[in-house]
Amino acid sequence: MTNAEPSSDTSSRLVGWKRIAAHLSCSERTARRWEAEENLPVHRQVHEAKSTVYAFPGELDRWIASRGTGTPAEATDSIKREGPGSRLALIIAGIVIVILLAVNISGYLSGREEVEASGPPLSEDASALDLYERGMALWEQRGADANRRAIQNFRAAVDRDPDFAEAWAALASAYGTLPTYTDEVDLEESLDQALLAADRALRLDPELVQPRTLMGEIAERRGEWPLAREIFEDAMASDPDNATITLWTAGHFREAGYLNRSLELTDLALELEPGAPPALNERAMTHFFFGNAARGEEELNFLWDELGFDTPIIWYAKWFAYLRRGDFAALEDWQSQCPFASGCELFMLGAAAAQGSDEDRAAFSEQLLDAYEAGAPAFMVVSLMQVTGNMEAILDVADTETNAQRFVNFVVLFDPVIAEIRRSPRFTGIVDRVGLLTYWQETGPPDFCANEPGAHVCQQLQ
Repeated sequence: MTNAEPSSDTSSRLVGWKRIAAHLSCSERTARRWEAEENLPVHRQVHEAKSTVYAFPGELDRWIASRGTGTPAEATDSIKREGPGSRLALIIAGIVIVILLAVNISGYLSGREEVEASGPPLSEDASALDLYERGMALWEQRGADANRRAIQNFRAAVDRDPDFAEAWAALASAYGTLPTYTDEVDLEESLDQALLAADRALRLDPELVQPRTLMGEIAERRGEWPLAREIFEDAMASDPDNATITLWTAGHFREAGYLNRSLELTDLALELEPGAPPALNERAMTHFFFGNAARGEEELNFLWDELGFDTPIIWYAKWFAYLRRGDFAALEDWQSQCPFASGCELFMLGAAAAQGSDEDRAAFSEQLLDAYEAGAPAFMVVSLMQVTGNMEAILDVADTETNAQRFVNFVVLFDPVIAEIRRSPRFTGIVDRVGLLTYWQETGPPDFCANEPGAHVCQQLQ
């Protein structure tokens, strides 16, 4: 994708996904996917609030011809954006979003250290350098297949040149982003691989910034939030023009309950990289779930409808938008687009329970707990439990996750809709065990305390 208009094919433009898809004889969703995964030549004219999508017929025709017999079929549009709850958990944790791996977001980031053209080559091995460059091009395409192939290229590069620090750093980022696109990889294993690669990169070149931020994830997992903050802020200071690192730092503040600071940094990331979908997504999700819901929904719609950023995380947020408005007709229609191979049933049951009786909601609460015992991700159970009003069940899940040291998406517990849980001393005990209480005592209360001064945890911070 480029932003500048080419010198040819200017006699006509196809404006909007509908006209582009009609020219390609495919659906709009397929056209959008081809742009993301197959380098379909689509352009955007970026305006102050949004962008206009357009393409040139000649460029599209040459792209089709270049594919030969390998042109993706319309059947591509029906490929499942699969992921039971586990995939959605990874996307939100990275993205509501996703500093989960400190290599996001939802995993759609493309920033990296800039290579000085006039400096020495990153590797003396020309083949390793070529593999690295091919891997970077694949990684920036987004998607599970491109991410996997990027890993293969980076692996091959470091096999040829074990001292290729930048390739190790890229490998760390690719392992970090892979779970964003597929539930066919184990989260812990992928994170371990990312951390091992980051450690190797930093041993070779301690000045590399992006792999250094992975150490912030380790600090958070150990409950060392002040150290994590220091790592992220140091990385941002070391590379102030890097939109990716700025967005990762925003993710730290989001997970720690400092949502206003998170939004400030997200806006800064957008100044550095205007129109970047990951940053737009971060801002939209934060606005919708934790601030201005109407503005957040408008931003979500723009991402989904205008940019074609039709990811599971946005489907999830829009599902809650319909639910909270009580627009059950729209919710039923939206349910038909559920992108998860499993987990869709929970959303369907949640919609039914929201329209049903107290007995229906109590039954749904039990179903959620059964699903949690069977492996449904904690964040999904906590979010859907809002339908039931069973705040004690939310605390039960949070307690279990915290005791097992695996609650990796803590921000879901800051949702204003479940303010009742924060009035409980149990919540204070939970945040104490994960290290956040000490962090808040040292750096100031989380943002929700401004509207909830009577919350037990907020009283402990006065």
